[in-house]
Amino acid sequence: MMTLPDELQDSGVIVPLAIPVLISTDIAHAAETYASKGFTVVNAAHNYLILRRNAVELHVSGVTQVPEPQCVCAYIRVNDVDTWHAAFRNGPAKRLSEVEDKPWGLREFHFIDDDGNLLNIGQMLPTHEAFSSRIAR
Repeated sequence: MMTLPDELQDSGVIVPLAIPVLISTDIAHAAETYASKGFTVVNAAHNYLILRRNAVELHVSGVTQVPEPQCVCAYIRVNDVDTWHAAFRNGPAKRLSEVEDKPWGLREFHFIDDDGNLLNIGQMLPTHEAFSSRIAR
């Protein structure tokens, strides 16, 4: 059985989810970039980072060169997307979109780091059908 780190269990996280592994040609720069977005480095060893912000964990693996074409992407579901967006305005970013309400029922933004990793970060809108039916139960 998979277990979670104690600090995540203590904060109420009970279901382990997939953890994306991003790539970076400069682990130290990746650590600085994600620290500026509110992540904490919880482990850094042998060209590999484990980062955490609240209950969200990202792993970053060092590579000597970014493969072409590259397509490393993760979707992070949160309950406070505007707070996340404000944090992501800090520090470097190749691209940071504005927060938008999407027709598929999510409020989201995307971020591309200096290594080309794409993070989509969003939360379900209260008006979304699935959200509304869950609340009504």
